[in-house]
Amino acid sequence: MKKFYQKYHAFFSYTFFGTLASTINVLLFYLLETKLAFNYLLANCIAYLVALIFTFITNKYLVFDSKHASLSQSFKEFCSFCNVRFFSFLLDIGLMFTGVQLLSLYKTFAKIIDQVICGILNYFFSKWFIFKTTAKFLPDEEKN
Repeated sequence: MKKFYQKYHAFFSYTFFGTLASTINVLLFYLLETKLAFNYLLANCIAYLVALIFTFITNKYLVFDSKHASLSQSFKEFCSFCNVRFFSFLLDIGLMFTGVQLLSLYKTFAKIIDQVICGILNYFFSKWFIFKTTAKFLPDEEKN
């Protein structure tokens, strides 16, 4: 069992913290859109940005155990993270628009569906393109 956990630690951690980030995203969206009467797309953008910061921190330190400790290394990881997540953000907005405007789904329900789809895709983007590959782009003296 220990071997299984070690092999899939990143997946289990990502799922746990991804669920927390999605919960933050959905709850903040709900509060902004329902209780504070923000436009649903604006509420979605704000909720996404807050969850993005939470996700970067938990992914870097708790999920993918990034060893990049210097400010410049962390900044490069954050930029890489934001670049990849920009496509996720566009997908997020597109799914919300499609769900609400075209399919007439309840906004919070559309947000939950959106989070499941984006969460699955973000795991693979994070694993393959951000936390394991950033070191390839750093000068040799920054890799240690």
